[in-house]
Amino acid sequence: MSSTYWLGVLFGLIVLVAVFLRMRNSGMKERYATWWIVIAVSVAVFSLFPGALSSLSQLLGVQVPLNLGLVAAATVLLLLTLRLSVDLSRATEERRRLAEELALTNNRADDLADRVCRLEERLHE
Repeated sequence: MSSTYWLGVLFGLIVLVAVFLRMRNSGMKERYATWWIVIAVSVAVFSLFPGALSSLSQLLGVQVPLNLGLVAAATVLLLLTLRLSVDLSRATEERRRLAEELALTNNRADDLADRVCRLEERLHE
């Protein structure tokens, strides 16, 4: 096995360790970590068994195995980007809703504080 294949295995292991450390220390969510684990394991497996990519590309009718790998990687990254876009949109909407609710709650609290002050003034008269 050439050094190029070992670089793939090393890359996969580095990504796996980084993902597990992020999950443990930084609170990375499992739904995001899953994609990175799939990427890391795929790179490691196809680096350890380079014939697997060739066999899979022949089975699918792709002439150049590397093209299959690049298309698969691009597809996974596009799906990950789509997932992040959906989650960002939801978070933005949730943040907007929470800001509106906070403004309404602050307004109610100010109104109640004013009413309490007026009642205290009436009591002292």
